[in-house]
Amino acid sequence: MFSVRLRPFRQARNLVANAGAGNRVGVPQHDVVPFVVEPKTGLNIPGEFCMRGETKGCAPLMGMGVRVKRIAGVGVKVYACGLFLHPDAVKKAIGGTFFGENPARVAKDQTLFDFVVNDHAIGKTVRLVFARDLESSKIADALAERLRPKLGAHSKSLKTFESYFENVKFAKGTSLTFCADHGKLRTLIKGKEIGVIDDKNMCAALLEVYLGKDPVVPGAKQSLGEKLAASVVG
Repeated sequence: MFSVRLRPFRQARNLVANAGAGNRVGVPQHDVVPFVVEPKTGLNIPGEFCMRGETKGCAPLMGMGVRVKRIAGVGVKVYACGLFLHPDAVKKAIGGTFFGENPARVAKDQTLFDFVVNDHAIGKTVRLVFARDLESSKIADALAERLRPKLGAHSKSLKTFESYFENVKFAKGTSLTFCADHGKLRTLIKGKEIGVIDDKNMCAALLEVYLGKDPVVPGAKQSLGEKLAASVVG
């Protein structure tokens, strides 16, 4: 169960400013911004996220979990992860494929996740909030390791993506956000857009890191599946 914490307007305004309000991608500019506390890290994830051009009806938080990396046999929390999309958009696009089925079964059906990953008309956002200080090279290497088998070692899109992380310090609490919409992948650091890659394969490969058969944050995928299943079966 997600626990929601509401921030007063002054704090919300500061958070929106940090989120790059001018480019209209990020935390919505409401009088109060609902934040969800990820319980294992205590980090805040916004309750909704606006894609480019949205001023209301922004995508709700649909999945949340923690990336845990095992180092010398010890589980280390790396970041909290939030997944955002419109369930109605998924339901409309997927039609009656799962109508009347058992939600518990549908929530684990990889077909559902594959549909979400590969339908580029469905806007999807992945937001990471780091639980510790990390060098950007470690983040870039970890993501590239997952993306390279799908895109190829000489992918121009992958090289552009890796360049975003050069000389960047990810301090505890820093956000890293990926927005995939109509085949374009927007990357934001601390809420500021740093680049757009127009490549459907890149979008799908990045989303597969979190929604594929071997997700890096299983809890986020599981909670997304449970919420989506409740929407598409009825």
